[in-house]
Amino acid sequence: MKETPVLFGPDRSLVGVVSTPAAEGKMAPVACLMLNMGANYRVGPHRINVKLARQLASQGISSIRFDLAGLGDSGAPSGSNHFKTQVVLDMQAAMNLVETMLGIRRFIVVGLCSGAGNGMAMAMVDPRIVGLFVFDAFAFPSRRSRLELSLLRALAIPTNPAVIGKTMRWLQRKFSAKAAAAAAPADFMEAEPPAAVEENFNRSMKELVGRGVAMFFLYSGTQHVRDRDRDQLGRFANEAYVRQVDYRFIGEIDHSLTSIASQRTFMSVVCEWALRTARGNASGQAQALPRSADAAAVQPPRESGALRDGALQ
Repeated sequence: MKETPVLFGPDRSLVGVVSTPAAEGKMAPVACLMLNMGANYRVGPHRINVKLARQLASQGISSIRFDLAGLGDSGAPSGSNHFKTQVVLDMQAAMNLVETMLGIRRFIVVGLCSGAGNGMAMAMVDPRIVGLFVFDAFAFPSRRSRLELSLLRALAIPTNPAVIGKTMRWLQRKFSAKAAAAAAPADFMEAEPPAAVEENFNRSMKELVGRGVAMFFLYSGTQHVRDRDRDQLGRFANEAYVRQVDYRFIGEIDHSLTSIASQRTFMSVVCEWALRTARGNASGQAQALPRSADAAAVQPPRESGALRDGALQ
């Protein structure tokens, strides 16, 4: 396996690491994009993106993990684009770079939490995305599920330090003016109204599945109590497109992939699906694309601007 730190983007201000298999002849024709989870560093919770990239490389799949503009090591964008627009531009820059470096023209996105939303937005506008792995995102639990979860959380309060801590922090934010003032600005990643989220999800799913984009939805046991035949998707569980995607609920893993066992399970699921997608055996598969003129015009990073790996992950 080889790892190459890179600077890329119009201003060469985006920072990432490209991981490739040791033997170029065994390189799969699909590469993986790994994004920030919320405002966190590109390594992911408990360095899961680093570990996943290296495991994928050992199985022939290249990847790039990078910080979006203004996050982690990447510089702030020079323009005035909306955050969502900038995310798409950053992801396209990453794909252009990989295409120039490796000649790969098809990509899958591994999106954890908010990264899944960014991945879906990217897939809607760029046909180079042929697969999307969604982890703990786009959940639409029923009223019964929400009540059941609330009850179990309430019962856990006396003995669960995490629940106690969350409750105390919520009370502090609720009743402390100082804590409220220290909260992140509301417009950093403004939440859309639930109705708008559902409408966008439904529309996007119909288009992406219809286009043949392979999709995998994985849910942990952190936000949901249990699963009854894909009911994390709520009223969309019976839509025709849902039966054409991979779906799995694993109650033993948590949202932040804290334990080694959770990480191993997560990586095993992702790698197996990524290999199936690369071979065209996943649920839905887009066709290979001709080399785009835009991507062909992108210049590879200059050696003089390359980063030293060291602590870079």
